[in-house]
Amino acid sequence: MARFGDGLIFAAAVAAILWWVWRRFRHWLYEPPSSRLRRLARDGAPDEDDEAAALLREHGYEALSGKHRIPLGVSVDDGPYEATRLYFDYIASKEERYYLVKLERPRQPMDWTASGIRERLLVYALLFPECEGVIVADIRDRTVRTVKFKIEEGKE
Repeated sequence: MARFGDGLIFAAAVAAILWWVWRRFRHWLYEPPSSRLRRLARDGAPDEDDEAAALLREHGYEALSGKHRIPLGVSVDDGPYEATRLYFDYIASKEERYYLVKLERPRQPMDWTASGIRERLLVYALLFPECEGVIVADIRDRTVRTVKFKIEEGKE
């Protein structure tokens, strides 16, 4: 009788694990695209006296969270992965739309040509396709510019 009980407990444990895996898979499958951004936005609101957050508020945006770091691994020619990070300054929202925010730094001024914008900001648009765009905020000049990308149809 002990062997039958052991088998029954084992079968119940396997069934519980399979049920949990199935629920997690369905949750992942039907998770809305913006949930990743919502999780990041819950990481912490910027300080009330934050100058960049105040600039965003002046332009109608709400700074939801600040100072984010995305860990990445890079491997060249099947070598070992080296750790690196991708930084952005804030997640902001306006009219139920989400934006990533990069602050313009005096040491690294933005090249406002199409190729310069592509080189600096496209990675953010590809990493978070559910974002409406990328905001470049310049605290010194008190300007906020929104950058959006779209794939063009046509010849190369």
